[in-house]
Amino acid sequence: MKVKFWGVRGSIPTPGKSTIRYGGNTPCVELRAGESILVFDAGSGIRLLGEALMQEFGSRPLRVHLFISHTHWDHIQGFPFFVPAYRSNTTLTIYGPPGRDKPLERILKDQMEADYFPVALGDLTPHIDMVEMRQKISLGSLTVEPFYLNHPAMTLGYRVTAGSASVVYATDNEPYAYTLVPPGGQRGQASDFGKSQDQKFVEFLAGTDLYIAEAQYTLEEYLGGKIGWGHSPIDTIAEFAASGQVKQLALFHHDPAHDDAFVDRMVKITRKKLKTHGSKIPCYAASEGMTVSIP
Repeated sequence: MKVKFWGVRGSIPTPGKSTIRYGGNTPCVELRAGESILVFDAGSGIRLLGEALMQEFGSRPLRVHLFISHTHWDHIQGFPFFVPAYRSNTTLTIYGPPGRDKPLERILKDQMEADYFPVALGDLTPHIDMVEMRQKISLGSLTVEPFYLNHPAMTLGYRVTAGSASVVYATDNEPYAYTLVPPGGQRGQASDFGKSQDQKFVEFLAGTDLYIAEAQYTLEEYLGGKIGWGHSPIDTIAEFAASGQVKQLALFHHDPAHDDAFVDRMVKITRKKLKTHGSKIPCYAASEGMTVSIP
């Protein structure tokens, strides 16, 4: 498998000199395995991916499997600019979590209504299918397993497996330990029940070759007013990665307030935290254009 990052920023696109090294586009990750093309999230980075696919495939038929983690704007805002979706010989299957009060297709249609965008979803390729993920699926030799994350929207993480190799894409996931209040306690205190819920996530990512982890805040930022926003402090990311004995850790979904220098600091802090857990996992910050090969 080969993974390429096309957008790594969280919340809102953040272009400019201070973010040029890691990039300012919102989430989009491409995974190739054999002939299969999987894409995770359709943030603004998917526009660049679409242009690259057009150059690669030209007029040849194209099949893309697009997995949406959830439908907050930063994860779907690039979809209307995904050029391959406008070709009649593109087959596009879009997977995502079941909607809370409306289906996935309705949400994507709403984003492309005339009040917001000049082209309707129905004007794209006729070969678009929508799949609400409820269980593990097979795509040729690959399996894709969903896992519900802790976020203020129906949100899924995905584990892709090909033979003995695997990748976990899990962004926008707040630790339960800090959000489930212990008896007689207050929000922000780690609870035993919350820790048991987090353990299920650790079991989901255990042993993966690459853990793409949302790491939006330092612990100080998180405890200072971000609890309940649906994002992780890097301390818990390090704990999850070490407990799950993952092979590589890619920090992802960089906060829009974090410039390149701050992201460098996030990496250093995470590496230090990993050491406190007795782990030597390679850890780095994902950047636009970065490619990671999984043997």
